[in-house]
Amino acid sequence: MLVFVLTFQLSFAQHHSGQQAPPISFGSGQVTVNTSLFPTDFIPGKSSDVNLKIRFFDISTNVNIESVTYRVQIFYGTQLVANQMFFDKDGELDIKIQPREECVQEELWKCTKYQGETDPVVPNALTSSALSTPIITGPVFSQSGQYTVKTDIIGATNPKTQTTEDITFETGITIPHEQQFMITSSNTLYPILVKNFQESITNLQYDESSHSIIFQMPFEWNNVEHVDSVKNYFEIPKNFPPFQNVKSFSGTINDVSIFPKDLHYDQYSNKNTNMIHFIIGIDELKQLKSDNSGMKVVITPDSQSSIVTKDLFFDNGYKAIVSYDSRYSLSNEHLFSIAFFDSQGNLASNVRYGYSVKDPLGKEIVNTGGNPNILGINLPNGVDTRIITNSLEGNYLMQIVLIGIGTNDFERFIFKEFEFEITKSEIPKTIPSQEKTEIPEWIKNNAGWWASGQIDDNSFVQGIQFMIKNKLMNIPPTSQGSGSGTNEIPSWIKNNAGWWASGQIDDGSFIQGIQYLIKEGIIRV
Repeated sequence: MLVFVLTFQLSFAQHHSGQQAPPISFGSGQVTVNTSLFPTDFIPGKSSDVNLKIRFFDISTNVNIESVTYRVQIFYGTQLVANQMFFDKDGELDIKIQPREECVQEELWKCTKYQGETDPVVPNALTSSALSTPIITGPVFSQSGQYTVKTDIIGATNPKTQTTEDITFETGITIPHEQQFMITSSNTLYPILVKNFQESITNLQYDESSHSIIFQMPFEWNNVEHVDSVKNYFEIPKNFPPFQNVKSFSGTINDVSIFPKDLHYDQYSNKNTNMIHFIIGIDELKQLKSDNSGMKVVITPDSQSSIVTKDLFFDNGYKAIVSYDSRYSLSNEHLFSIAFFDSQGNLASNVRYGYSVKDPLGKEIVNTGGNPNILGINLPNGVDTRIITNSLEGNYLMQIVLIGIGTNDFERFIFKEFEFEITKSEIPKTIPSQEKTEIPEWIKNNAGWWASGQIDDNSFVQGIQFMIKNKLMNIPPTSQGSGSGTNEIPSWIKNNAGWWASGQIDDGSFIQGIQYLIKEGIIRV
């Protein structure tokens, strides 16, 4: 049994965003900062604000340094646009940025305003905490392009203890710009929106024979050492037929295969589009270094999906869909995505969660977020991605814990766990959690009709009972309940039926709901 430990001395798995500065000696160790935006694909003018997060931590232990006084300067090109001190207790500074284009000053920083709670101990510093988020309003991230974040650590561990001299880090933040393309499939035009974090891509095409997206982008391979990453996001309409049953993609740059983690297919964050995240890190770019001019990129749907998905159902009616790419990679990194849904089947906004991973040798990675005042990783849109390093083959155990919504904790934390396997096989593997269950395909019609209200609860229950008794549906051995309590069917079971009918969850997840109804005595077999 994996015990989930909620602790303030925290280790972190890598998130699929942000830039990390080179480490610097501090005390007896090496420290650095990671700078990131949320949302990562923020576009000026489309959103009213964006959050800038700066994390200060020990590079060897991956643990946050506490009680930190920061001086943060933000530059657009060579122009200073913001300059302010902050104090943060947990080492993970969170600042809300409200971009404003209107500035008639020659020096842009003169248009920038600062709001927030003044720290009672550190003079002139704004406090960043779970209850107080400082705000910067002005010409910050108001235009696409490259920004530099200069972070000076003035004091750490104790706000009254100054460092011998300031420790300075520089990281880059790229605000993407958009391009619109049209592609044709079966004589129908579909729009593709591309968010570019570098120069614009060119010659985007769709190959109907291979269903590949093909494009070119300028890139100076001789300057690869000075590039942090290359990334683009592609928004594809959900009704684009060739990708409707696709779960994963493979890619090449100049005919050389890229790592599986470089392509993440997000089908949950947006109601109208699916998004392909194309992200290549500096280490891989060095390996891909080419004599060719620029990059020719080909992104192709996998004919056999390498994505393994697990549906987790929590006692409060919430559901999580956890997916990972099982393809073997020389990088020993696997990208996990997780989407949370509330009891009504909607993405759970501002849900807070934690997770733990235990490898085949018992080594444990715990990530509950960096804030001791408010535990957990907060997901404004209910969706998250994490890159987890798995250097060993074998069975791993992941545990997910639901902590709360916003700043409010649930009455109790709710845990679910599942096993997954890492192998060098190209074929994805899962560890079966129950006996093989057979369900005739036509039963999905009944489940869909029930979920949409076309048949009532009693008709659905009677139909399931008939099919089980006549062995039209095989259910694993399940203890029969007496039915002494309420016979009301929980809403999450009806949600499951609808998701199963539309192919969003597997047979096993649907059967879990049927077994629940048997245990509660609502279905009699």
